[in-house]
Amino acid sequence: MIDKDEKRALTKMGMQTMLAHFGDENIHGAVVPPIFLNSTFIHESYEAFQEGKGYYYSRQSNPTLEVLEKKLAALESGESAKIFASGMAAISATLFHFLQQGDHVICSVPTYGGTYGMLGHYMKKFGITVDFIDFREMEHVRAAIKPNTKLIVCEAYSTFFMEIFDLSAVVAIAREHGLRTIIDNTCASPAFLRPLEWGFDVVIHSASKYLGGHSDVIAGVVIASEEIMESINQMEYPLFGGALGPLESWLVARGLKTFGLRMKQHASSALEVAQMLAENAKVARVNFPFLPSHEQHELAKKQFDGPSGLLSFELHGGADAAARVINRLKYFKIGVSWGGFESLVYSPGMSGPNEQFIDTIYEPRMGHLIRISVGLEDTIDLIEDLKAALEWA
Repeated sequence: MIDKDEKRALTKMGMQTMLAHFGDENIHGAVVPPIFLNSTFIHESYEAFQEGKGYYYSRQSNPTLEVLEKKLAALESGESAKIFASGMAAISATLFHFLQQGDHVICSVPTYGGTYGMLGHYMKKFGITVDFIDFREMEHVRAAIKPNTKLIVCEAYSTFFMEIFDLSAVVAIAREHGLRTIIDNTCASPAFLRPLEWGFDVVIHSASKYLGGHSDVIAGVVIASEEIMESINQMEYPLFGGALGPLESWLVARGLKTFGLRMKQHASSALEVAQMLAENAKVARVNFPFLPSHEQHELAKKQFDGPSGLLSFELHGGADAAARVINRLKYFKIGVSWGGFESLVYSPGMSGPNEQFIDTIYEPRMGHLIRISVGLEDTIDLIEDLKAALEWA
């Protein structure tokens, strides 16, 4: 939790300065915060334990985790944060916190596969229903609201097609109907979008991606008001056992030290790569709303401070051409996930049919689509790598 004095101090710091210094002050004078690997904490007396001051078990709280949680809350302009053992642990705990038997959810589509699986399948056993809606048309969102609707769940920047929607309109609809809003900000990152500032109730991240930045840790985070986070901290966080370990927390905190600098490079390189792809005759479409030619460019300029390093493109030659291009890439390694120092490439066609896209406008495009995570290599090398591979499209 961030107290009033800390909030005042934060107003005087830029993002990268905050990440370098805030939250880890005065821990035995260590310039790098220590890792508290212990599972349990001792107390001086019976009475001291009863008072509940300090720490007692790392499944509930740990000093290393708290250093990270303060930084993440400040990064998203939130009051409090909890770090989880994975992005899915963060998503699951949040959904179970707000939902009960008989509730209804409205979720944006396309959405992350784990979110789709949780809402579209797993929650059915609890009598929880969901409508997956295209958020580019706000009237579709409004029309989906039912008497038992409790949550609106969405992604700020969709994983495969990089589509965006009107953030203000979603918040306005939710407030009009007394609904809570949860947004996954993993793809966009808080370097370029802070949804709590737009009025969303809860922000979720896979901290394995841009926040950690080194492809060496699995983690998730939930950021919200002190009231919401205290409730999650008392119930779902300890009961579900999804706490992140101290070493992994330290790794994410280490990654945050360079977060602002990394995101500038990701953004700059991604824009250059996207511009090159848009000019290539083998490319049918570039899914990147930060290109001036993209139909959502004006909305992107309004809502985001800049692009992240995630984009996709579609080939005239279809799935066979996509396979040939992917196999010819040298610096873009084949793999899922994104947000690390390394460049990655993936096509949804590699994994077979995806249920959420069946019988939708997206289904015919899946095999044609190549998603790339633009890493921190020299931009010219990445561009030349893609150009050479596209000769085989």
